[in-house]
Amino acid sequence: MSRPRARKMPLEVAVFSAESALTAQTLGASRVELNAAGSYGVGGLTPAIEELANLRAEPRRLTIPVHVMIRPRGAPAEGPDFVYSARELADMFTAISRFKASELMNPLAGDRFVFGAVREVDDDDDDAPGDKRIDIDDALCTALIEIATPFGCVFHRAFDPIAASARCIDAAERLAELGFQGLLTAGGLNSSCCSQENADRIDCMCRRMAGKIQIIAGGGLRRHNVAKAAAQLAVYDDNTAWFHTAAVKTINGAPTDVLDADELVDILTVLGQVQPA
Repeated sequence: MSRPRARKMPLEVAVFSAESALTAQTLGASRVELNAAGSYGVGGLTPAIEELANLRAEPRRLTIPVHVMIRPRGAPAEGPDFVYSARELADMFTAISRFKASELMNPLAGDRFVFGAVREVDDDDDDAPGDKRIDIDDALCTALIEIATPFGCVFHRAFDPIAASARCIDAAERLAELGFQGLLTAGGLNSSCCSQENADRIDCMCRRMAGKIQIIAGGGLRRHNVAKAAAQLAVYDDNTAWFHTAAVKTINGAPTDVLDADELVDILTVLGQVQPA
């Protein structure tokens, strides 16, 4: 049985252009995650500084917080994603430094950087000798957080394989200890954050991590599936639980990078941010 709605739920919208970001703001989004144009299909990449400059330009100007994605490439053909070489790490350092130097972001206004780095380690499960598992790369994440200071940082969906494991809460605790302010996750692998299994994991993370790190539930969130998860997570405050969606248009069965305004309005209505027509 779902819990009664206790509050309006804030929504972060992943966008792939300045135009979509401004549309999301107009429709009622609480903040945006800015990604490179054309990168929806690979899960979002580092945007161009010029795109953020377009968002800050008058007379149409973004006033809600922006989270800037820092991700140099999509998933490799082989091996786990979010495992970065020294060269790729240097590219991430450079991107963060350039965004900071642009003076287009303001840490006091809630602007943040979004990234994640993991590593393969030997699995200590006696039933799976020789197997590897995904773990947080503490050293790389610490270095990226230091470069990003004074901006807050969010660990993104590189966490999803860990969320699906028994190590979920311990790993979320480590992220908070490293200095991350937010954690974006679907709550597991290959599924929506609104599936009951994943929503239950996210609920557990919110309960255990309240006051330590903000949990941002994202992945497969759409108007047809958000209501039950919203009721489940609405008992937490804004510092603990948010929702995240790309809400992009699908044309001829294929998703695009273009924001679907009707979809977004319907999601915001379910979350209580927009009054029904």
